Amino acid sequence: MTAKKYGKTYSDYEIKNTAIKFNKENDIAATKIGCVGTLEDEMETKTVTKKCEGRVVKSRTKGTGFGTIKISAHINYDVYTRMYGMYFTELAPGVFAYGKDSKHEEFTLMGEVYDEDDVKKLVAYPNCTVSSGKATKIENGAEEVAEVELEIAVCPDDYGFGKYEAIEEMLEDDNIKSKWMTSFNYDLVKASGAVQTNSDDKAA
Repeated sequence: MTAKKYGKTYSDYEIKNTAIKFNKENDIAATKIGCVGTLEDEMETKTVTKKCEGRVVKSRTKGTGFGTIKISAHINYDVYTRMYGMYFTELAPGVFAYGKDSKHEEFTLMGEVYDEDDVKKLVAYPNCTVSSGKATKIENGAEEVAEVELEIAVCPDDYGFGKYEAIEEMLEDDNIKSKWMTSFNYDLVKASGAVQTNSDDKAA
């Protein structure tokens, strides 16, 4: 299938909506993460070179599916405590803790990004965990409430992809448009009739 062309310049300008879906609850609708001030991502690459008589004669670069996201936001408290693995059944209701048994939970992060002309681009990172430690800064008398800063590790999903994106006006399937921000997964965006293979099959 030939990819549909956009043919216009697109520049990420602002993110107006972000949502999170914990991966143990694939059938449960996503939760709004809160108010995101900034989101920055960087996806990793791997470069392989071929040398002949000591000189590089060929170089090929490809993605790995791994990356890093940095977020500054005011985060929904329920989302925050789950991200950091602060739920423990031995604690009284309403009490959360962070320690040696806190396992940072895996989640999918979805967002709506806009360019300067309000053209919407949908983005999704299907396999994320918070990689930074829990940190707090309190400043009495501050004129602005400080945002929480998080660093998030991005790993590839079972199909080798670490980030998905789609300019909404290019999408022909209304089901993708309506479900991207609530229940994103590979099956939602897989092409009709495509044979589903995982990343191990691709590498074989």
